[in-house]
Amino acid sequence: MDPDEPVEVYSTLDASEAEILRIALHDEGIKCEIVGGFQGGFAGLGMPPVKLFVRAADHDRARSYLESHEPRS
Repeated sequence: MDPDEPVEVYSTLDASEAEILRIALHDEGIKCEIVGGFQGGFAGLGMPPVKLFVRAADHDRARSYLESHEPRS
């Protein structure tokens, strides 16, 4: 796999959460892009997921960061 290939690292239905996580990953030196979210969909069909993508080379580090910062129940 190409180390620069974008790979999904996280998915949520909350666009605000996705933006917060994108900024947090960026602060860790991990370039992250948001794909999806509300794009003017039809009422009643629900919100499409918002996905975070990072470079394949950063996937493991990004997952580790996200897992270590998940809320605990």
